[in-house]
Amino acid sequence: MGRRIVVVFLSFTITFVLSKVLLSLYRGQGTTAKAYLPDFHTNKEGTPIIGGVAFIIGSSIATLFERDLFSPTILYPLIALLTFGGIGFFDDLLKERHRSGDGFTSLGKLGLQLLVSILLVAVMPLRTTLTFRSMTLELGWWYYPFAVLFITSFVNAVNITDGLDGLASLSAIPSLLLLLSVQGAFSGALPGALIAFVWYNYPPAKTFMGDSGSHALGAYIAVGALLANREVLILFAGGLFFLELFSSLVQIISIRGFGRKIFLIAPLHHALEAAGFAEGKIVQTFVTLSWVFAILSFVMWG
Repeated sequence: MGRRIVVVFLSFTITFVLSKVLLSLYRGQGTTAKAYLPDFHTNKEGTPIIGGVAFIIGSSIATLFERDLFSPTILYPLIALLTFGGIGFFDDLLKERHRSGDGFTSLGKLGLQLLVSILLVAVMPLRTTLTFRSMTLELGWWYYPFAVLFITSFVNAVNITDGLDGLASLSAIPSLLLLLSVQGAFSGALPGALIAFVWYNYPPAKTFMGDSGSHALGAYIAVGALLANREVLILFAGGLFFLELFSSLVQIISIRGFGRKIFLIAPLHHALEAAGFAEGKIVQTFVTLSWVFAILSFVMWG
């Protein structure tokens, strides 16, 4: 327990200091508000997108001080953090170069996500079962495509949720803590780094996590859930992320299939903004909902 506290503190400190240094050195153009977003997002243009890089580096360095570094539940989430963070990082670089704010194409990004997910699933020591309290469902070889879909879905769900100051980071903390509570072999480095990130991301945000951060965060949680054989637990605990993902999918299907919108704008947090709800109120409500999902998950499956 003492070493874990040291790792959390070390991760927080490195991320906090590194964020300060990167912000002082940053010379990029920062984020560009998408044309379809509500008008009040224009005041966020130019905000540096270095927060994800800071907490990825901070948590990775701190993880190296874990006693059981080569334990699968520490090593593979770290690899997922770095590889998916790398996909997001290059996407952020492309967005920096294009004033439209566009990075990889949707299919290009999905292809990279699937490729890395397949490689991870191929090398990780996974059980091919799903656990529901005292019940176990054996999936056999079907488990592997499920695991690939699980990782890519989680990555995109967190990525879509990252649209308001503090929303994705604060909503991810309950799921991360839940993983720590059900599987003691996980590192506490990422939660510590996220707390430091929130310091700079809390409104008005001084930095955003970008795709680098959201990709890394979603992959870390998903891979951790697979290794702990707690897929159902974390899937339900991350219900807020999938509610956001579902709202975007419904919007896309409705527009392309029927030529009409279900929401004024998607995902859900932007729809509420467009309806007149304050950003801070939306974040408070959604973060509270993420804690409710996590607590219910622990009660039902923990």
